[in-house]
Amino acid sequence: VTIASMHWSIADMLLDLVHNSVQADAGHVRIELRRSDGEMAIRIEDDGKGMDSHQQVLAIDPFYSEPGKHAGRRVGLGLPFLVQTVTTVDGWYRLESEAGRGTTLEIRFNPDHIDCPPMGDVAGMLAAMLTFSGQYELEFHRSVRASDTDTESEYRVSRAELLHALGELETVESRSLLRDFLHSQEAHISSV
Repeated sequence: VTIASMHWSIADMLLDLVHNSVQADAGHVRIELRRSDGEMAIRIEDDGKGMDSHQQVLAIDPFYSEPGKHAGRRVGLGLPFLVQTVTTVDGWYRLESEAGRGTTLEIRFNPDHIDCPPMGDVAGMLAAMLTFSGQYELEFHRSVRASDTDTESEYRVSRAELLHALGELETVESRSLLRDFLHSQEAHISSV
């Protein structure tokens, strides 16, 4: 049994990573999720504080967490679990970061691999990402290509556009509308 199989979905891990981006003072976060022909490709890019080469090594160590980041615990979860998951299912990852300039993470893996955790609740993940506190822009692009019919379905979401349409993302009413919208987008893409 691997650590990555401990009740975490891919969506849980991605949510943790984007939360890290926002906490690292990212003003802009871009996420792409593409699935086609038995492959899931994910890219997360931010313009946050970034990491030097030593911090990048520490970032994939599950027994390390930036001092003061998580009160009461000294372990990091999102990136180490994701890296372990990807390598367990014969995928690959690339982490590029520069102190003061931001971070880019790319991963590819077979989501149908027997040891791959489920994707999880993408709409719920995205709703949480869009409602973190702070001033940041988040762009999300999701696409699914069905190999048997060669059809592709996709949607794009921008935090700025949602704020413009809803006025705010703090009240129960706006968050409910946001969740309904995101679930409708996921329902459409899942029908491919």
